[in-house]
Amino acid sequence: MKKTLFIALTCAALSFGQGRGRGAPGASGPPRPQLIGGRFKAYPADAVTRGTTAYNTTCGYCHGDRAKGGNAGPDLIASDVSLHDEDGVGLAAYLKSDVHQKATKLDLTQAQVYDIAAYIHSRIIYSATTRGEVQPEEVLKAGNAQAGQAYFNGAGGCSKCHSATGDFKTIGSKYDAANLQDKIVNPRSGGRGGGGRGRGAAGPPDPNAITATVTLPDGKTVTGLPVRITDFDVTLTLADGSTQTWARNNGIPKVERHDPLQAHVDIMTKLKDSDMHNLTAYLATLKTSENPK
Repeated sequence: MKKTLFIALTCAALSFGQGRGRGAPGASGPPRPQLIGGRFKAYPADAVTRGTTAYNTTCGYCHGDRAKGGNAGPDLIASDVSLHDEDGVGLAAYLKSDVHQKATKLDLTQAQVYDIAAYIHSRIIYSATTRGEVQPEEVLKAGNAQAGQAYFNGAGGCSKCHSATGDFKTIGSKYDAANLQDKIVNPRSGGRGGGGRGRGAAGPPDPNAITATVTLPDGKTVTGLPVRITDFDVTLTLADGSTQTWARNNGIPKVERHDPLQAHVDIMTKLKDSDMHNLTAYLATLKTSENPK
């Protein structure tokens, strides 16, 4: 589940959806698929349903559950054949090729191949636009918890703000593996913390909210949630929910922006996929107060 692989899949999925859009072969063939937003092909539900059954009975053993690779066949979600196929035409040609014939011979009609292609394309779209039903064990297998612990306490600098026996002591129970990984790269996901937009926020202040401090010429400071900061003016939402604006000239009044999660932003410029997977695997082990330090 590497970041680079996901980006590649997304781009490939966008690419195959911008084909010429011809319908299934033959004048009496299945209805032509529809484009979603000019990009993705949405195949008829009945074709996907038939294709699911056909795939599981003819392709599933080799290419695995959900077309993600299996006992003898590669991942069809990332396959060039699948990604460049149009309505089963390219897939049918590949099935008849010497490469596939040497692996296994399938006696399928073009209509059956069309249905299988409809199923595979539906899986590609799903994988490119969602997590693709990522299973927690798949995420954890990609990482090494011991290496993740070393990164947490060392190069990652995580232990400067967090503790395996403090705020993170049960984080592995709070989030599943997929959400843990999301939190590493997007710690504000699911939270309020983006700084206000001029409205009073109900409930306690968000400790991770971005704030700004205005230093006036007389030395007085005012801190609030930034609504607008430019070279010409600055507007903050104050603690009581009101907003206040100051004109600026040559950097006066001075404005300082504070992001409690800036370390997460900075680390993204050097975070490797292996670091992310290892860190996820380590955090997943933090389930009790008896976690390793």
